[in-house]
Amino acid sequence: MIVFPSVSVLIVNYNSGKYAINCIKSLMKQLKVRLQIIVVDNASLDDSLLLLNEYQDVITLIPNNQNVGFVQANNLAARYATGDYLLILNPDTEMEDSLCIFNLVNALNSKDCIGLVAPLINEPSKAKIVRPKYRYPSESRLRSKHAFYGLPGKIAWVLGACMLMKTSVYKKIEGFDPDYFLYGEDIDICLRIRKHGLEIYYDDHIQVNHISGASEIGAKNLDKWLRKRRGLFLFYKKHYEINDLVRICNQEILKCTIYKLIYSFTFLIGSKNYRS
Repeated sequence: MIVFPSVSVLIVNYNSGKYAINCIKSLMKQLKVRLQIIVVDNASLDDSLLLLNEYQDVITLIPNNQNVGFVQANNLAARYATGDYLLILNPDTEMEDSLCIFNLVNALNSKDCIGLVAPLINEPSKAKIVRPKYRYPSESRLRSKHAFYGLPGKIAWVLGACMLMKTSVYKKIEGFDPDYFLYGEDIDICLRIRKHGLEIYYDDHIQVNHISGASEIGAKNLDKWLRKRRGLFLFYKKHYEINDLVRICNQEILKCTIYKLIYSFTFLIGSKNYRS
């Protein structure tokens, strides 16, 4: 008797109902795996709950009464997970290949040293392919890199839109760091997995399509930018030496000041030309 691998899929939804449904439909077509689909809805303001409720015979739906963020919602979903593997999956992803998850499991198990595996992320709306990163953010500006010495593997981190790991590994590292809300948590968890002696692996023969930013549609560009910067600087604070952190912050402050001056000057010139 063939026993297929059991995988708990963790999906955090916020105002992405129509995308989440397409994601769930693609999961329902996956073969050679036993799936448990857990969806946490972070108090969506759209019709997400109405749409998701129609799939309650397929998914475990956990509605939150407030938006607790991507990290805490995933950690909450993980408490309900019964699978041997955890697949962190964004609601705005789809899998065209019915063996996608099965192949991810095989890739993860291909070597004992692998702690997390990610596929090629295709973002057709941006005509963009997202590949793994081999350096950490602003690593080139660091004077002290002892925190990265001796880390296993060459890949530093992968995008959190689709990441597979063993449930035992997720528990060993105590899941996502709850200090993060959104952005930066994927870099952080990859680094912590490497610090536990396991490699980050990437298989470009496995592909997942990603809309990218579905939960941020309608959000102000400045708000999105600030959320990304907060996540990034939290990563710096947790993993970089204080002298490097201060220098990077000062450089970023100077850069933002210059951008602000350029923007103000451009706006002023534009206004004068408009009035004339």
